[in-house]
This record gives sequence, C-alpha cells and structure tokens, in this order.
Amino acid sequence: MKASQTAENATAFDVIVVGSGAGGLSAAVTAAYHGLRVVVVEKAAVIGGTTAWSGGWIWAPRNPVAIRAGIVEDIDAPRTYLKAVIGNRFDPERIESFLNAAPEMVAFFEAHTAVCFEGGLAMPDTYSDLPGAGMGGRSVIAAPYDARGLGADIGLLRRPLPETSFHGMTIQSGPDLRAFLTMTRAPRAFAHVVKRVLRHGFDLLIHKRGMDLRNGNALVARLLRSALDLGVTFRLSSPVAGLTLENARVSGVTLGDG
Repeated sequence: MKASQTAENATAFDVIVVGSGAGGLSAAVTAAYHGLRVVVVEKAAVIGGTTAWSGGWIWAPRNPVAIRAGIVEDIDAPRTYLKAVIGNRFDPERIESFLNAAPEMVAFFEAHTAVCFEGGLAMPDTYSDLPGAGMGGRSVIAAPYDARGLGADIGLLRRPLPETSFHGMTIQSGPDLRAFLTMTRAPRAFAHVVKRVLRHGFDLLIHKRGMDLRNGNALVARLLRSALDLGVTFRLSSPVAGLTLENARVSGVTLGDG
C-alpha cells in the first residue's frame, strides 16, 4: 500500500493504519513487530484518539495477569456470560475467536512490547447478575507509565481531559482511587496521595504537564513507545481524503490537509 499527501507524492508502506487510538496503535505495533513497514495516519495533531481520554480498561477473560494471580477459569464461563449479554446477536465463531485470542493478545504485548498490564482482580463484570459473570480478573489495564520514557516524543501524546483529571493528573480506579477516597481516614492512603500530588506539581513546574501517566493515557504512551521502537512512521494532522483502488482492492490512501 502507499500513503501520500497527493497522488504524485507517494511513499510505499506495507500497512496503512488510519487512527491512533488503542486499536490503531495495536495493529501498527503488531504489524511492525512482524517485519512490515507501517505508517499511522492521524487527523489530529496528537496521538491517542479517545483512548488517551478513556479509562483504558480491556476486557480479556482468562488473561495471563489473572492466571498469575491464581484466577483460572474455563472458557465456558465467559462464553456463557457473553451469550447472556449479547442475546440473539451472539455469533459463535466470532466469540470463540475472541475468547481464544484475547489472552494471547495480552501475552504478546507483555512479551514483545513496552506494554505492561495490571489486572482488575477484584473488578466484577459489568452485568454481574447474569449467568457466567466473573467477579474479578477478566479485565486488564496498562500499568502506570513514566512519560520520561518517551523523551522528546512526549509532545506527540494527547493530554488527558481537564474534566476527568486534576490539573492534568489522572487517577486510576483500584488502589489509586481508593487512596484518594480514604486519604482523610488512612495514614497510608494520605501518604500515597501526598506523594502523587507533590510529584505532579513538580512535573507541571519542570515539564508543563503530568508525567505519571495512568489509565488510557498510559496505554497509549506504552503503545507509542513500542511503535517508535519498531520504526513505525506517523503522519499527524493528516485526515484521509480518499482511498486508492486497484482491481477492487484498497491499495492506498490520499491524505488531505490537517
């Protein structure tokens, strides 16, 4: 495939990824790891899409993080849960593919990229009253990330939303959030919160942004680090204006002005 600002100015790539959220970056990292030449085109001036603003949780039953914590379950349980949630739109073939691939995905990123996960070991499924619902371990979230690991490329990362952060400091559900909620009642929680706030203040003073990344922002940062390490090319402020077709197959894209 080829990506170009105009049809006359083309650079060849094996894979063109449109969008730089978790899905796009995951596809780019996976393709690049397997030796393909990858470009990510993004209409915004920063990387991360809505993922960078999100909680960043991934529902991946039977994942390695849960297994390491001793939560081991048969595939029948999450399958039963999905049947109850999806109802008559349940597609057995797709569900089996997902249930088998989800733990493999977590294992792949942990083994071959800068992505590390923590488990929602005490986080029940959303519809916990349905058959097959799990009481914990089926969700993972990117481990907190020190943005210094991106070096000068930190400027590529979309900042958290002001509405869901404290002056740019994100709070992660689980022990981190629990500490903030109980800081006036538990000395250990108070110490955790003070440490985080002081570090955030220092980061704002020195770096003009929070550097202790959590939630979806940490996931995007880790995927971005992985993509850069694997030589993925990025084209920002580059909305896709059209597709190039050859023999009824998409062979490239034309990029418009950002």
